Amino acid sequence: MNNNIEKGRIGELFAQSVLESYGIRTSHVDITGDDLWAKTPEDVFIKVQVKSASKPLLHSSHHTLKKYNFALHNMQKYDGAVLLVALDKQLLLARWGLKIVTKTLKITPASFTKQAQDESVKKCFNL
Repeated sequence: MNNNIEKGRIGELFAQSVLESYGIRTSHVDITGDDLWAKTPEDVFIKVQVKSASKPLLHSSHHTLKKYNFALHNMQKYDGAVLLVALDKQLLLARWGLKIVTKTLKITPASFTKQAQDESVKKCFNL
């Protein structure tokens, strides 16, 4: 991946395919503030922002554990789902934007599992 735009686009398309696999209909949108629009099987409309990381990194010379880093600068007031994509693992975690309190989120690779993905998507989208 050459740049953040390309990484973001890949993450959005991956997230879209994951949501579709849960029966959530999605549409990729080119609107400031939203990456996807989603409609749950119960016809609930949800705005979606996707944040992607290529791989875990060491974030400081004194750290010993690599983590995925997600910049969430305007997500604290986002009334929709925020999907955090680990591109190298091909897994994501879902959070509700209004519950995000930090501007940067660092997540360990071990947090990205199929079970964690299932639980977070089902909780975030009320499945």
